Parts: sequence; structure tokens; C-alpha cells
Amino acid sequence: MISLNLVLAGLRLGLKNRQVGEKWVSDDCSYLCKGLN
Repeated sequence: MISLNLVLAGLRLGLKNRQVGEKWVSDDCSYLCKGLN
């Protein structure tokens, strides 16, 4: 659940700063994929 919150936070950052937001989302997605696998 914490990871999902980070994704949402990253998306919110993306609205203000796309590069930072995308980095947060991509990094967290990689973390989620590792956790699911």
C-alpha cells in the first residue's frame, strides 16, 4: 500500500515537474514489479 501511495505522489509531482514525476513512477513501478515477482 505504501508503494501505491508513492506512485500517486509521483504522479502528482509529474503534474508539476514531469521529469521528476516520471522518475518517481518508473522507479516505484520497478520496485512493485520486483515485489510482485
